[in-house]
Amino acid sequence: MPTSNWTRLVIALAAAITLGIVWATSGKLDTTYAKATLTATSTVTLLLLAFDRWLWRYAPFRWAVRRPVLHGTWKMIQRTTYEPRAHETIESYLVVHQTYSTIRVNGLYAISDSQSLSADLAVDKSRCVLSYIFRTDAHTMYRAGNPPSRGAAALKVGRKPRLHLVGDYWMERGTRGSVKSVAQTSKTYDTFEAARQGTYRSHRARDESAAHDGEDDKTPDGTKPQSPSPEPTE
Repeated sequence: MPTSNWTRLVIALAAAITLGIVWATSGKLDTTYAKATLTATSTVTLLLLAFDRWLWRYAPFRWAVRRPVLHGTWKMIQRTTYEPRAHETIESYLVVHQTYSTIRVNGLYAISDSQSLSADLAVDKSRCVLSYIFRTDAHTMYRAGNPPSRGAAALKVGRKPRLHLVGDYWMERGTRGSVKSVAQTSKTYDTFEAARQGTYRSHRARDESAAHDGEDDKTPDGTKPQSPSPEPTE
């Protein structure tokens, strides 16, 4: 939903339109103009809602919006300081639900899931950072010795040669790690199994030959999926 700033903007635009009509009719506002005001207000509201939800992602609006489109599922490779897995490269998926005014981040793992408690996308001229606080919960069969835990992550959003994510995370139980994206799709998934079967566009596509440029890659290899054993759900 739009933020309070969007609500204030709608109210201000509606008031401005009403004052303009009153001024144009010398203070005599009949039902015809009242209907026109209501129509204009409704139109503005619907356009703002549509812009917040979808339109900002597409041309011709993109030229006026600096905010990157992160909506979709990102295939990630992850390293952790958790000792039993410190030498592994772990496969995970980051699912981003994004409108112009809001952003939510879910993590999908072989034995756990995480949901953002708060998230923010900070954009300025020199950098763009996705920061969020999350709670992670192990799946039912793997909760012994693996209680719910909270953590935080800060991911830089790189724009060249292709949009990508790279950054670090920290868990309240003391472990930490690094993550980076290797592929992305605009589709969103709800489970680890569904995400693994998805079709992704690899970040390496522009470095490959022209014959392969722009093709979608099926979840690139080079990562080791999580093994089904109790461990910190990072």
